[in-house]
Amino acid sequence: MNLRLEPADARPLYVQLADQLADAIGSNALKPGERLPAMRDLARDLGCALVTVSQAYELLAARGRVISRVGKGTFVAPPPETTTPFARRWEPDVARFARAQRLEGVMEQLTRATAPGAISLATGHPAPETFPLHDFGRALHRTLLDDPPEAMQYRSSTGDDQLAQTLAGFLRGRGCANARANDVIVCSGAQQAVDLVAQLLLNEGDVVASESPAFTGTLGVFDARNVTYVEVRGDAGGVRPDDVERVFAEYRPRLFYVNPIAQNPTGVVLPQRRAKQLVALARRYDVVILEDQTGWQMTYDASAPPPLAAFDTDGRVIVMESLSKSIFPALRIGYLHAKGAIAEALEVAKVRADVFTSTLTQRALWRFMNSPAYPRHWRNARALYRARRDAFLEALAEHVPWANVRPPAAGVNVWLALPPRLSTQAAFDACAREGVLVMPADPFYPTRSGPPAIRLSFGHLDEAVAREGVRRVGIALRPYAG
Repeated sequence: MNLRLEPADARPLYVQLADQLADAIGSNALKPGERLPAMRDLARDLGCALVTVSQAYELLAARGRVISRVGKGTFVAPPPETTTPFARRWEPDVARFARAQRLEGVMEQLTRATAPGAISLATGHPAPETFPLHDFGRALHRTLLDDPPEAMQYRSSTGDDQLAQTLAGFLRGRGCANARANDVIVCSGAQQAVDLVAQLLLNEGDVVASESPAFTGTLGVFDARNVTYVEVRGDAGGVRPDDVERVFAEYRPRLFYVNPIAQNPTGVVLPQRRAKQLVALARRYDVVILEDQTGWQMTYDASAPPPLAAFDTDGRVIVMESLSKSIFPALRIGYLHAKGAIAEALEVAKVRADVFTSTLTQRALWRFMNSPAYPRHWRNARALYRARRDAFLEALAEHVPWANVRPPAAGVNVWLALPPRLSTQAAFDACAREGVLVMPADPFYPTRSGPPAIRLSFGHLDEAVAREGVRRVGIALRPYAG
């Protein structure tokens, strides 16, 4: 067994050592039950610190590859009963069709619970009052009048060039200095954008690292690829870089999914310093990042930080954004921004999917985004959502005083952790009996297993209706607040 540590390798020395020993175990050069070299002896032979070997052995133990016995040493573990070391993962006998139905049971619950007079805090929809229908209609009318008939012919699969230039310009204005129109792929909504990335990068059984909780729509696309998830922990500042490094080092995921601004469902905004750390870790461990920038315009208390792609130097960060949610859902426009070989492969996948996205909609959107109406739309929308957020938080403080709620820094959702003795299902049922619908937490967890919680959405409701909804939530959960 030839073990070597390379200072030029981007991986930490202990990770290099753990990977080499894991390869030896996988190739049967080290057999089950065989004792690994004593840590002091191996440190001496490799010319490294004792702590390096100790950390490598601890990492192998965390992966389930070795067993440490006090006073006796470290031994190769017996072959695992399953092929993956994850404690929280999908069961291997779950059918692909069943796994793809992340929201099926929840939607059925919401349908059955609907009754006259019910208030829904479950949708996450934008406010219809913010939809710039008059201004967009003018842009659509100008498109039909001013664009030549040839513009409505079959067009580029990657999107209208002028719209792509506008989108690339917005990214440059946010710190992505090298964003170009040629790097943009316009899609029929963000859901198609995610699907193209999944088609390109993921095979059955591949490991996807994901923040937890995470947006159900994206997780549902990954489910259909039959991936294995490993979850990344977070706090009030979003995903934690120390846990990202732990996950990257131990599980070597194929893809890392993160929603750094207006995180759905928590409303957290990832600080710029953490964004830089995530990109550096992805580079060190050779991981591709899919960052969902949907809703970046909806920050309340500070300007939105730059995308992770602003710190990417080797083309491993893919940006995705839905414009449907930020303007109005019927638009059904999203885009991807990628570099190099990944961008080229995504273009091919887009051609296979639907040839091209509606040119008429793209041309009208380009006109709208380059008119004075676009910044005015966002000034008005932010003011409305900020007022609704503040009123919603006041109602929670009044009617659900026991709740430890983090005010969302962006977006239209509040994540409400439940008392330990109250299950998510019981909370849903109790709220439904009081005539208020909430979104259960389970679909937001990559493994569908996590602490009990509910998502409450305020964006589509006027303040009086939202306050009444919160009052009903307070009545429903009061017996469990104890």
